[in-house]
Amino acid sequence: MRHDVEQMVENFDPWSPVLANDAEFFWAVLNRMREKSPVLYSKEHGGFWIITRHAEVMRANKDWESFTSAEGATIPYNPDMPKLAPIEVDPPEHRDWRRMLNPLMSPSAVAGFEPAMRRIAGELMDEFVERGECDLAQDFAWRFVPGSLFELMLGVPTDQLPATRQFVQDFVSSEDPERQQEVFADLEAWAKQFLLWRKERPPQGDVTDALLAGRVQGEPLTIDAMVSALVLLLLAGMETTSSSIGYLAGLLIEQPELRGHFELNAPVDLAVEELLRHGSISVSLSRVATREVEIGGQVIPAGGRVLLLWAAANWDPRVFPQPERFDIDRPQGNHLAFGAGPHKCMGANFARLMLRVATTEIVRRLPDLRLEPGSPIEHPPGLVRSTRSMRVRFRPTPRSVVPAATHP
Repeated sequence: MRHDVEQMVENFDPWSPVLANDAEFFWAVLNRMREKSPVLYSKEHGGFWIITRHAEVMRANKDWESFTSAEGATIPYNPDMPKLAPIEVDPPEHRDWRRMLNPLMSPSAVAGFEPAMRRIAGELMDEFVERGECDLAQDFAWRFVPGSLFELMLGVPTDQLPATRQFVQDFVSSEDPERQQEVFADLEAWAKQFLLWRKERPPQGDVTDALLAGRVQGEPLTIDAMVSALVLLLLAGMETTSSSIGYLAGLLIEQPELRGHFELNAPVDLAVEELLRHGSISVSLSRVATREVEIGGQVIPAGGRVLLLWAAANWDPRVFPQPERFDIDRPQGNHLAFGAGPHKCMGANFARLMLRVATTEIVRRLPDLRLEPGSPIEHPPGLVRSTRSMRVRFRPTPRSVVPAATHP
C-alpha cells in the first residue's frame, strides 16, 4: 500500500481507481474515516457528506423523511438520467411497490428456483471444468447471475440473455456520463420492447407479470414506470451478486481451510451472510437531506447530499469484533449489505439463494482453486466493488450429466 490514506480521507472519492484496485488501501481508508468521525465531508463531485459508522448509517437508512431517496441514490448525481423506481421513490408510494413485488421475493417464493439455478450453474461449469482453467468472472459469475435473474425471476427468453447481459455490463463499466446515458437508452428500449412482448403472452406468474398488472397509488403502472423498475432489477441484481461470487472465490483461494468447512456439509447460510458483510460489495448509496438534521454530532444542511457508507459500517468494530476476520460463526443479522429501512433490497432472498448455489457448486466442482499466475483481477471503480475478470486454475473434473449448455 503506497497511497496516501489521509489524503483520501480528507476528500473521499468513491470513484477513485486506486480504491477499486487496492483492497488494503480501500479498507485502510474506510477504517480511518470511521474512526475519525461518524460524519465527514468531501469536496469531490460538488461536495457531499459521508456517514461511516453502523449506528448512524442504520439511522439514516431508516429515516426516509430526513434522508430522501427521491432526489437520486448515487454520487455523483446525474440529473439527466431517468429516475429509477422503486429505489428512488419514498413512502407512501414506495410501500405500494413493496406490496406488489415482495410476495414474489419472499424466502418461500424464491426457494422453488433452486433446482433451476443448479441446472444453470451446472451447464455453465460443464463448458470449462475439463480444461482446468477459466475466467471465473466472465465464464461463470457474469453468466450465472443473469441466467438466474433474467430467466427465472423476469422470464427473459434464453436467446435474449447475451444482449441483455451486454447492455448491463456496458452500463456498469462506463465512467463517462454521456456513454452511460446512451447505454441506458438502449437498455430502456429493450425493456419496453420486452414488456410489450410479454403483455401479449400468457402470464408466467413472475416479476414481469407483477409489473404488467401492478398498481401504485391506485393507478395502473405506466409503461415508463414498468421500464424503470425492470431496468433497476437488471442493473442492481447483476453486478453486485456476480461480484460477490468473485469475492467468494478469492476467499477460497486465500483461505483454503474454508473449503474444508463446506466439504463437511456445514450450513452454507452463515457463510453467505459473512460473505455479504465481509465483502461489502455494495459500498454505498446516497440520500439528500430534506431538512437540517443533526446526526453523529454533525449538522447536515437541508439539500446536502449524503453518502451512506455501508462498507465502513459493515466493518465497524463496535458491532462486529475483529471485523477484518472472515468468521463463519459470527452472529448474523445486522449487516448492511442489502441496506436497511424502507429501501432495503427487495431481491435479497433471491441474491442469497444465488450465492448459496454458487458457493456449493464452486466448492464441489473446482478443486484446488488458484489464481492464474500473472493475471491480475480486474476491479473497475465505482459504488460497487465489482470483479470484471478473474482468471483461475483448478484440478480438471468431469462434466456433469445435465443437458448441454443453453445459456450463451
